[in-house]
Amino acid sequence: MSKISEFMSTTIYSTSPDAFAHEAIDKMYKNKIGALLVETGGTHTGMFTKTDWMTLVLKGECDPKTIKVSEIMTELKHTLDINQTISEASAMIESNKIRHIPVKENGKIVGMFSVKDLEKYYLQLHRKTDF
Repeated sequence: MSKISEFMSTTIYSTSPDAFAHEAIDKMYKNKIGALLVETGGTHTGMFTKTDWMTLVLKGECDPKTIKVSEIMTELKHTLDINQTISEASAMIESNKIRHIPVKENGKIVGMFSVKDLEKYYLQLHRKTDF
């Protein structure tokens, strides 16, 4: 079975919990990503995602120019080990209804695995299959 290390993103994008939401959203837009890790003093403590943001916007609950990332970020609850399989990552995504999972190696975050990475895996698998 394929490992997540073959498909994950290794560029780590992060933001400060004190950044305003519009700054974080702009960073995601410019880098064409759907999530930022929230970093305080070299430690990743949470995640700020487009999905989190869209939910609040649709509810009309916040102003992106006045609300800080720390007020709407999600606590970092789930991570994957770099040696885990695509199957294990898929199960974690499905069971927790999440789209982005930080990947750790020796306790340090070294990348991000997302549903887009899962799609890349299945597209590659499909190309290898002889129908």
